[in-house]
This record gives sequence, structure tokens and C-alpha cells, in this order.
Amino acid sequence: MESPTEQSPYAGFWSRAAARIIDLVLIIAAFNLIYLADRLGADAGLWSDMGIGEKGGTGQGFSMANVLRGLFFFTFPVFYYVYLHGTYGQTFGKMALKIRVVNEDGTPLDHRKAFLRWLGYFLCDLTFYIGYLWAAFDHRKQGLHDKVCKTVVVRTDVRYPAPETAEPAGSAQAHPGGPASLDTGAGPSI
Repeated sequence: MESPTEQSPYAGFWSRAAARIIDLVLIIAAFNLIYLADRLGADAGLWSDMGIGEKGGTGQGFSMANVLRGLFFFTFPVFYYVYLHGTYGQTFGKMALKIRVVNEDGTPLDHRKAFLRWLGYFLCDLTFYIGYLWAAFDHRKQGLHDKVCKTVVVRTDVRYPAPETAEPAGSAQAHPGGPASLDTGAGPSI
């Protein structure tokens, strides 16, 4: 007999935390690779160096190259979370742990909702990470950002049940012979 925890479709706090750590390691690795390539290119004379915090640096501060560097380092995490959640419902960390973000009704996220959920991370940060810890004690394992955006994180190895309010609409699509909502019950349909 399976325990209730094994039957739960919701991803637990620790699997979500591990996925987040994997994502952060990947983002930091990408930052380091880009930084290394930037330094090697600048040392080879292909483009100007950052000029920040270096002895004898040119002190370029707000050059176009530095603006582009800053833009990359700011937008890459946004792109990473929003694109992957909006397209696949999961980041690489969530893929590794077999969990996925979906709307409360079980439908996949769109990019707009993925962006709003990403903004919700700041809400969790502003609450001194209590917004993330909330998922450990919530019955549906929702963090503050999930509650605000009406999303849940589910395990991909367990079927996510449709909400009770959506059953009539879901049962109409479940019949392979056609929508049940068109059947009036007035006799056999032709």
C-alpha cells in the first residue's frame, strides 16, 4: 500500500528546493562561461575589457560594451525561467527532478503567466524567503509565488487530477465519441 505522500501529485518542498539549486548552478555556470569568454576576448584584443575593478583599467564604466554585458547578466535569468516555464513548464532543474509547473486547473503555463510567476520570486525574497518555505506547509505545496499566480508544481510521474470545479468541462472532452454537452437525452442521436 502506498503512503499518501507517494500518491500526492504535488512536488514537495525538498524536490523544489533541489531543482532551484540545480537551476542556480546552471545560471552561475553560464555566467562564468560568458565572463571567461569575455575576458579571453578582451585579453586577445578582440573587444574592450570591462575596465571595472582592475589595476590600470580604462575605467569605461558605461560604455556600450558594458551596457550589453549588464543587459545579458540581467536578462539571462529572466529568459531562462520565463522561456522554459512558458514553453515546457519546467526548467532544467525541474526536468532533472521530474516536476513541472502548471496552472491550478492543470493546463500548461503560457509565457505571460511564466513571467508573472518569475516576478513572484521577488515577493518570496521580500518576505525573507518565507514565501518559499510556505510550500513546505501548504496542503498543495504552493509557495507564495504559486498562490499569487494560481500555479502548482506537480510531479510528472503521478497523474495530476482535474479540479472538482472543472469536472463537467473535462468529462465532456473525455468521451471519444463526441462532446457530452451536445447530448440532450431526448433519444438516440443520429
